[in-house]
Formats: sequence, C-alpha cells, structure tokens
Amino acid sequence: MTTRSVDTALSIVEILAEDGALGLSEMARRLEMSKATALRLLKTLEAKGWVRQEPEPSLAWSLSQQFAWLGRQVSMDTSLREIALDSMNRLQLETTETVHLTAVQLDHLVLIERLDSPHELRAFFALGTQLPFHASASGLAYLSALPDVEVEGLLRGVLERKTERTLTDPEVIGGAVREVRTRGYSLNNGGLVGDISSVGAPLVGADGRPVGALSVSGPTSRLTEERRMAVGPLVVGAAREVSRRLARGPGS
Repeated sequence: MTTRSVDTALSIVEILAEDGALGLSEMARRLEMSKATALRLLKTLEAKGWVRQEPEPSLAWSLSQQFAWLGRQVSMDTSLREIALDSMNRLQLETTETVHLTAVQLDHLVLIERLDSPHELRAFFALGTQLPFHASASGLAYLSALPDVEVEGLLRGVLERKTERTLTDPEVIGGAVREVRTRGYSLNNGGLVGDISSVGAPLVGADGRPVGALSVSGPTSRLTEERRMAVGPLVVGAAREVSRRLARGPGS
C-alpha cells in the first residue's frame, strides 16, 4: 500500500467505528472517491480480516471482531506489563542479566517489556520483536503450560531454523517441553541467536491459561550451563509471583 492508500484505509476504519455498517456507495461518498477504488480498499481490509461484508440484501461493510480482539490484547499487554514490572526489577538485580517479558499473540510471542543488563556485552531484542515458540526459551516455557494437543497444533508446518542449534523436529521439541514441565523452567542455548542463551518460565492467567513468559538472557560466555541452572529457580520464582498477581488482578 502507498502512504495515501494507508491513510484512506485508516479513514475507512474510523468511519466504520463511528457510524457502524455502511454500504459501498455511502462509503465512497464519504471518502470522496470512486466506488471501484473504495471497493478495492475494502476488499484489501477484508482479506486481512479487519472488515466484513454483510450478506445480501444488505451487503453493508462493518468492522470485524478482530478489532475487539486487538483492544483486548492491548489492554492485556498493558496490565501484564504493569503487574510484572516489580518482579522483573528484582529478577534483573538478582541475575544482572537482561530480563524479557513476552505476551502471546496468535502463533508467536511478542516482546512487550525489557530490562537491560548493566553489562556492556548483553542480549538485546527490540520491543515488539516476535519470538517463535520453538526457537526461544520464552516460547518453550509458554508451550509447557499448554495441553499436548495444543502444543502439537502450534508445531505443525515448517519450523524455521534460526541457528544451527534451533530445534525444528516437533518430536524433539515435544521432549524439550516435557522437560520444562518437570524442571519448571526452559533452557535455550543459542537456538534463537547463536551466542545468546536464555532461561524462561511461563506466565499463567487467572483462568489457568498461559498468557506469556518471563525470561533471562545473556551471552553464553557469561550465562554458562552452570549459571543457567542457578538462574532457573529465580526465573520460576519471579514468574510464579507474576502469575499470582495476574490471578488477583490489577492493583494486587
């Protein structure tokens, strides 16, 4: 899409949010453009799941439920960040490594908060980074809190190999997930970025469903196997603390 097309598409969303369902002719009139151009933009938004067309005889256009999902997701991410911050601060002080907070978003996790290590050499992922379930400590931790049937569903298809150490065999990943359940925390040694190791634990909401994960990441030269095993219980403790607060709700 060009900048003009994006601007017009956002105008469509604003109009439908304010006025509700509209027919093509009225939408084209409001946008001051031809019906053909308006229809092309509406079809693009429909293909992405953001608008839907009513069946005949109405054929009016309206916003889809995806906007309701988006609103809930933004609210959930904000609440999760606020609830987790104190525990993240303590975990960062205890480990002196970078602490990451991720939230689930469809078929991946998204980094929504990060507390950086004071060390000059440290792990760095920008806020908004998408983390795959199979290649990250956060992802494996999240999967460990799901039923096996859901884990199998999320691992269907081709799993991208990020490094030579990335787990891509669903059976091997399934075994790793079972180990996380037994141990309480996940371990990732260069599976996402070659020289970075991580330790993660799931965050569970009031309904018992995982909502994301908490992890500690650092250079493998410093976050050695022995160090990862020592950090693991600290991550689990912080994640359980956040989960208890999630169960009680904001302000707890």
